[in-house]
Amino acid sequence: MKVERVTPGVWREPIVVADSSDGLRVDRIHYPPGGHTHWHLHTREQVLYGELGRGWIQFEGGHPAALTPGQVIQVPVGARHWHGAASDGSLVHLAVTAGGDTVWLGEVSAEEYVGCDGVYATDAADPDSDIGT
Repeated sequence: MKVERVTPGVWREPIVVADSSDGLRVDRIHYPPGGHTHWHLHTREQVLYGELGRGWIQFEGGHPAALTPGQVIQVPVGARHWHGAASDGSLVHLAVTAGGDTVWLGEVSAEEYVGCDGVYATDAADPDSDIGT
């Protein structure tokens, strides 16, 4: 990932490299505490699979959803979103993308990012919370 698409310290580890622009690709994305992508969308489907740590994904106009180990989140075609680590810990997830392009749309504001830390406070206070489902 290029620097202007993520915050400092975020890096991508290619697992499966697509043979064509429409080919399936799999990347492992590593985020330091507080690290995240910028707003973006995909022109084909994507699935995120949490491996280590705690983080979230937020779709435009929606509430943030927790991303933790073993959790699977489907990203619909054209859905504007961003994802990253919690402020107090790192995150590693797999990104499985069914070809197409990523369209980068700009930075996540400090207010948008800080607002997501409440995801874990809510989950801890109510173990039956539906946040992230």
